[in-house]
Amino acid sequence: MLTSFRHAPYRWLWFSNLAGSAGRWALVLVLGTQLLEITHSSFWVGLGLFLTQGPVLLMAPFSGALADRFDRRTLNVASAAASSLTTALFAAATWLGVLTLPLMLCLSLLFGLSFVFQMTLRSTLVPSLVPPARLLNAVSLFQVATQGAQFLGPAVATPLLVLGGPAPAWCLCSLLYAAAAALCVAVGEARAPGRPAAARPALAASLSYLRARPLAWTAIWGVALHCSLTMAYQGMLPMFVTMDLGGDPSGYGVLLTAIGVGAVTGSLCLAHLSDRRHRPALFAASLVGSGAALAVMGAAPGLTVAIVSGLFVGSTQAMFMSMTLALIQSSVDDGFRGRATSFYQMITLTPMALFGWGMGGLADVTEPRPLLVAGGLVFLVAMAAYASRSRSLRSLFSGEGWLPAADRAPAAASELPLSAP
Repeated sequence: MLTSFRHAPYRWLWFSNLAGSAGRWALVLVLGTQLLEITHSSFWVGLGLFLTQGPVLLMAPFSGALADRFDRRTLNVASAAASSLTTALFAAATWLGVLTLPLMLCLSLLFGLSFVFQMTLRSTLVPSLVPPARLLNAVSLFQVATQGAQFLGPAVATPLLVLGGPAPAWCLCSLLYAAAAALCVAVGEARAPGRPAAARPALAASLSYLRARPLAWTAIWGVALHCSLTMAYQGMLPMFVTMDLGGDPSGYGVLLTAIGVGAVTGSLCLAHLSDRRHRPALFAASLVGSGAALAVMGAAPGLTVAIVSGLFVGSTQAMFMSMTLALIQSSVDDGFRGRATSFYQMITLTPMALFGWGMGGLADVTEPRPLLVAGGLVFLVAMAAYASRSRSLRSLFSGEGWLPAADRAPAAASELPLSAP
């Protein structure tokens, strides 16, 4: 299960990612709670969270091009330090009593710019620190930190938020990002080979490059649907806990923590069962479970049932995201990995940001519960329809898609480069 930890640079990056991801989820908790207290509106909660990841739409191609041109370690250290400074400004403004809604939105946008770079750079560093045969194991363990920090961040920040208010919780976010920057220094220099030829403009090149690889292109479409329909609930989650479950900020923190515990469990399971023979069953379970578990959580009659179902939401979503990311990264060359990863981040974070904001606004005019249920069920229907016309997607259920490239059957005509997936 832990074979990737034999590589020291990977261990440093893993702990750096754990600290930064915990800071990110603590920020989601504190920012969402503070915006709801100030505005009493899920629309503004959704907008604030959108600004923390929405810049991916414009900045992801740029971050990927930089990752393929310059030292990835140095860029990651700088972006984590920028997040530490931004969250420190949140803490200072809160303590001084000058944190207004416009200032919160501006700081959220500044944080979002640094966050986009971190997401691309961390994921791009992983394949260069472990052998190719251990990539799925390494990505799965990385998700233990990325998604599992959804447990650690709120678990540590919730007591500070409840007992001391937002300012101490913002200080915790800043310290976690400072630790992430310091730990990444030990990773060592990591540059892509062949930089001058590889680092040409990003978005169009990434699109053409990925469309020429049917399995990677299939994973892109699958994860876009997944993020749009099953992972866009964060903007309405505080209102869901308050309105539908009768909870308070501590209940919101407990539910976020439960989803994080599930993510840890699912990622560890995937790391342990990363052998190729287990992948079709795990992929099917994560796909179906992502939609079904979200629908059950949305229909929960009380906080206890929501917490239990939240465990399954976190585990299945983390597994699905890990498997699609590993599939994409194993399909591209290292000199193009930064741009391919940035395109993946753009196609995942943009729907989460836009749909999360939109669902946050809808939660102001309708009950959040049916939106959560509908998101999970529509995802299952959409993926069933996609599988009916995509041989590449069906191959991931049968096992053929997980074979080495030389052993796969040729792509179907409908999935050749520059055609629909």
